[in-house]
Amino acid sequence: MVAVLESVETLLEEGFEPERTVLICLGYNEELMDDEHSAARKIVKTLQGRGIELECVLDEGGAMPELNVPLVLDRLLVGVGVGEKGYCDFELRVSAKGGHSSAPPKHSAVGELSKAIVRLEDHQFPARITPELRRIVDTVARNMKYPARLVGSNLKFLLPALKPAITAVPAAASLVRTTTAVTMTSGSPQANVMPQKAAATANFRIMPGSCIADVEAHIRKAVKNKNVAVRLLGGNEPSCVSPVDTPSFRAIAEICRAQNGKAMIVPFVVMGGTDARYYEPLTNQIYRFSPFVLPPALLMLAHGTNERVPLESLPGAVAFFKKYIRRMAG
Repeated sequence: MVAVLESVETLLEEGFEPERTVLICLGYNEELMDDEHSAARKIVKTLQGRGIELECVLDEGGAMPELNVPLVLDRLLVGVGVGEKGYCDFELRVSAKGGHSSAPPKHSAVGELSKAIVRLEDHQFPARITPELRRIVDTVARNMKYPARLVGSNLKFLLPALKPAITAVPAAASLVRTTTAVTMTSGSPQANVMPQKAAATANFRIMPGSCIADVEAHIRKAVKNKNVAVRLLGGNEPSCVSPVDTPSFRAIAEICRAQNGKAMIVPFVVMGGTDARYYEPLTNQIYRFSPFVLPPALLMLAHGTNERVPLESLPGAVAFFKKYIRRMAG
């Protein structure tokens, strides 16, 4: 937000007058699963009410980590999100009679729920090699140094055979399948009381091409227990995947290459959620990109302790937004 506002103020100081309308859409909250209170949703409804259509949307998302692997790769990975996974939370609940812990049943509600959780985690969603993943692998391979490029250039053909290796690494697995994360559990309020109910919440990040209904069907098939009630708590379907043969995407790519000769443009599907999905009624050109050069270690701190952006990366970000606005609206 700071970089966007600084770029606009600087352009105005320089006397820039756009020939096309530029909308800076800033809300009072972000990335809510509760659509009713989403500021982005209210903004979109307002624009729809005024009959406004957009050529493109540029939201936060991908960043620019430096990749330096001796003798293999020395590039700036410019990750541009062309879509994002869906999101949903499901509750798994088991009810029981309860009672005193001095006379417990063979399996408590917690025990039965635990077995359901293990079955769910043991039955992961199938991996799927997507066009976006093939494009990532192909782009990285073409930018490798010789002779590593000889191996890398064949990776896209080996991807189906490499599924077991990909799914063994959590960060890589999230690129090829809908993910399952059991994040919350509850049972008895006291140590000496048998629970009358036990519940768990599982979070799923849904691959484009699947939907929330697919997730529910998968849960019921994996659990296979009529005593486990399954309930959707909320969520959003996966976004559409935006095209890359557009003036907006080309502008992002060409500006980044001009600013850094090592830039390697990689379209990808964002693993998390952004507010960009709300703008789909207004345009099919929606891109998620944050023009900050970051070491990979800082990129991993997103939403974590001491999340931060280096001060030295701010001038480049401001310069990017200035050039993008001039090109798209000038």
